[in-house]
Amino acid sequence: MGSVNGAEALKALYALQEKDLEIDRLRAEAESPPEELVALQGQVEALEERLTNLLERRAELEREYNRHSLDIEDLSAKEKQAEEEQKRAQSAREQTQYENRIQQIKDRIRELLELSTPIMEAMENLEAEIAQVEELAALRPRLQELLEANRARVAELEAAIAAKVEERTTMAAAIPAQILKEYEAIRRARRGTGVARMAAQGQVYRCEGCSVVLPTHVAQKVVRGQVVRCPSCGRLLWKGE
Repeated sequence: MGSVNGAEALKALYALQEKDLEIDRLRAEAESPPEELVALQGQVEALEERLTNLLERRAELEREYNRHSLDIEDLSAKEKQAEEEQKRAQSAREQTQYENRIQQIKDRIRELLELSTPIMEAMENLEAEIAQVEELAALRPRLQELLEANRARVAELEAAIAAKVEERTTMAAAIPAQILKEYEAIRRARRGTGVARMAAQGQVYRCEGCSVVLPTHVAQKVVRGQVVRCPSCGRLLWKGE
């Protein structure tokens, strides 16, 4: 696979790759928020989830407590009515019937009151836990501050990336289209590097991309400035300077 001015094209391609790697680094930096922000976000999210669960549990207990309170209120009204009716009873039998009914109502009221006590205690404990989670109020301003600082950091990096991409476009325009296309395909497959230098080590040459010793005929082609690939990793090889 030969080409006129292959050495110059590969030299330009290697410089383009350095620009691409610089752009990759800036993009990775833009996508990686500061550790303090990540840690604080995790802490706030955990506290918010805990607070949500506590508030839901409190709402459940309040509904249950209110149901008992309404039942007690209704039973108390029935008890009072039964007592009034008992006063107007005409016979001992009716008196006994009302007395039994009133006792049943009292027993049910007492049962509901006993059921309400642990609910009240649970609600009091929840209020204490909710108060502890309210440290969220102190964490949110700091989180907002870090988020704003990160947005500014990312905006600055994106501006730098845009400038680098513009430079990269100019550099790419000077490289033969076929070699550029081949490089970009290899770079995608090899996670960032599509061209590697050939390094001399004693009597042998190695590909700096994968450290494999290159066959003599491949190394000779690279020295002559021909466009060839490493037989091991498939990267384009440049003889370097």
